[in-house]
Amino acid sequence: MNFSIEWDRVYRGNEQLSRWPWSDLVSYVYRCAKPSDGFRRVLELGCGAGANIPLFEALGVDYYGIEGSPSIVHLLHGQFPKIKDKIAVGDFTQTIPFDGTFDLIVDRSSITHNDTQAIGRALGMIFSRLRTGGKLIGIDWFSTEHSDAKSGDVVDAWTRTDIRNGQFSSVGVVHFSDREHLHGLLRGSGFEIERLEHKLVDTVVPEGNNRFAAWNFVAVKP
Repeated sequence: MNFSIEWDRVYRGNEQLSRWPWSDLVSYVYRCAKPSDGFRRVLELGCGAGANIPLFEALGVDYYGIEGSPSIVHLLHGQFPKIKDKIAVGDFTQTIPFDGTFDLIVDRSSITHNDTQAIGRALGMIFSRLRTGGKLIGIDWFSTEHSDAKSGDVVDAWTRTDIRNGQFSSVGVVHFSDREHLHGLLRGSGFEIERLEHKLVDTVVPEGNNRFAAWNFVAVKP
């Protein structure tokens, strides 16, 4: 079953096939959640084309991944046959299809492609499946200062859809948070915030007033 129609279409079109680990995630794992510090059972939500899997393979952790696109999961099973049983198609706003608790759950810009209600539901599940002291690392949760934060059609006060141009063209729902809203989502699910960074990148050439703005954070289950 396809839980992510827009993203499955994107991947089938050979778009957004990131192949290298995201540098912010690498930095955050080494800084805040090293395997040697007890973060050895890891779940990635929205693993996409598997960009971050080589990082966790190199670290020797027990890696699991959930992805909403059946077509990209099929490719991942062929690319990473030793862990194919640990990479599942699923809707991580509804269920986590693996047993037990995790030391670390990571998400690079996947949960934020949902509406406010679904994000709250996902965070509640994440909290319940982390051990005490376990961490959620979120990378590139889009900010209200992003140049596309008011584009497309309204889903709810923080969420847009049908953005027709730029990086969000054809990918469906996109959620944008300010600091207070993000705090509310995380703390409302029981998390304590260990680290929070706001990232701004303005495109100067070519001109067009394009700004990428997003949050990186580490949230801890107390």
